[in-house]
Amino acid sequence: MSLHRLLAIAGLISGLAAGCGPTGGGTGGSSLAANGASALSVCSSAFASTLSCAGTSLAPATPQQLDGTVAVYFVGESVRGPFVLTFEDNQVELQSRCQATRFEGEWGAQPGTDARFFGEWTAPERGAAAPATMRVVAVAGAPPAVQVSVQASDGSVLLGPLQLQRTEGRPTAAPSCP
Repeated sequence: MSLHRLLAIAGLISGLAAGCGPTGGGTGGSSLAANGASALSVCSSAFASTLSCAGTSLAPATPQQLDGTVAVYFVGESVRGPFVLTFEDNQVELQSRCQATRFEGEWGAQPGTDARFFGEWTAPERGAAAPATMRVVAVAGAPPAVQVSVQASDGSVLLGPLQLQRTEGRPTAAPSCP
């Protein structure tokens, strides 16, 4: 096999690998698979009323057919500072600019358990990104609100519970840090 062909194959594999996982802009499937979880539609969740779902198939032929939400944003604060929560498709991102903490994951469930987001938690005090899950609960009232908590793979609480309220559009102003 020629060197040119080997380099082309290596570039293709590298490009495909970069698109996988919650931090690569891919499906987050590696986090789901690593946890023995299956992908689900976030629009069939108990908090779907706080999202912007057009509809969903509860029995899709493939995971790629799982309808999700259009981008929806929530804001809230904790002792760590302000947070922005973004739901899009069947994925979530929770981030705090002030503390450089972030959770990214995809909605799914393990057999016999409640659905949740499976992904990675990044925080300066933890070093590298670590596997984590995030639970979301709808909070009654107006405007729509959710309560989230992030747990490490050993069950320890990394963040939460944290309540966030829905906001129209992506927050653009950088909040001041405590």
